Amino acid sequence: MQDKALLFVNDRDFSTPSAPLFRLLAIARGLVENGVFVYWFTLGREPIDEITNDPFYKNIKFIKIGKQNKEIMRSRIVFYLYLRILELRLQPHLNNIAEHFKNIVCFTVGDDFWHLFNIVTVCKKKGIRVFHERTEYPLLNKKSLRQKFNVKLYLKYIVPRFDHIFVISNALKHFFDAHVKLYNKKIPVSILNMIVEPDRYSCSYSSIDSKYKDIVYVGTMYGDKDGVYYLLEAFLKIYQDYPDSRLILIGDNTKVLQMQRINDILSKIQYSDRIIFTGQLDRKSVIEKINSAYCLVLARPNNIQAKYGFPTKLGEYLSTGKPVIVTSVGDIPLFLKDGENAYISKPDDVVAFANKLNDCLSDPFKASYIGKKGEKLVYREFNYLEVTKHIVYSM
Repeated sequence: MQDKALLFVNDRDFSTPSAPLFRLLAIARGLVENGVFVYWFTLGREPIDEITNDPFYKNIKFIKIGKQNKEIMRSRIVFYLYLRILELRLQPHLNNIAEHFKNIVCFTVGDDFWHLFNIVTVCKKKGIRVFHERTEYPLLNKKSLRQKFNVKLYLKYIVPRFDHIFVISNALKHFFDAHVKLYNKKIPVSILNMIVEPDRYSCSYSSIDSKYKDIVYVGTMYGDKDGVYYLLEAFLKIYQDYPDSRLILIGDNTKVLQMQRINDILSKIQYSDRIIFTGQLDRKSVIEKINSAYCLVLARPNNIQAKYGFPTKLGEYLSTGKPVIVTSVGDIPLFLKDGENAYISKPDDVVAFANKLNDCLSDPFKASYIGKKGEKLVYREFNYLEVTKHIVYSM
């Protein structure tokens, strides 16, 4: 009988590239390379070929067991029927795994009450321990009464049933420590650092266009999550001093109403070709773009999301060895030091971010040195192989 197996059972949509998906894949890869057998049971769409054919993920066993309809799940009859169907579909797989492994853990994410209730119930009946991971504040973006009620159910009835909780930040650790204590439970809550596969990003491409100093951002263009508005305003303050600089923004920009504020800012610029929106790109193209950049930027504002989370893209940025300009929010200052392994700006301050852009663009040699120091940090603190050892040791 072999030692350790870990099960992912989730409804993650594999058809759309996203930071949460890549984080889970990096965790799965790290566990495999640390000697854990990983089974990934999908309740949503099947993994796309980009994932199943990826040599880094070849030892992850993907198994589709059905699809969960969250709307009809609110019917109590359908809920219990689905629970039974899920149990029946999982049972032969779990029985087979139990024959070969003596240490089995199920790894869950998110806060959807119905999904987690089903998974936890089925696993507990089989004597399988359940680990849980959180990377965001549970009440983040929960505006409707139904969403808030779902989170309350999750916190009261699901969280106390976990065997171990992993979180991405100190703020989340304090939150769950207090919550676990509230229910008189002795559930360990551990920090699992932001995780990245640096060997995917530390590449060099011959297509680098040395004519321009490209300042590159990857992520959402909408709302206040990553501070795109601050970034644009900061670039407007320095772009005329650096005629060879361009701001490249990678991510979906098709929502007309949400782009209105950005368009208002763009109306102030004299040379429109200096700010380029690429739209959504596949993972390979994103990696090529960030590796051909002069520097990589993230002007995240100081808000609840920044306090409780930690940006995956920061690890991806640093992995390239390019200089990174980022704001001092959340746990970022615990890892990055201004002028040493990154350029750190005060958050919510256009002038401060513009000054950091100026520092980076005006001294290429120092910028290159800082970028290489940032890359070393990734291998020490955020490397998937090292981070996932914390899960292995807890199994």
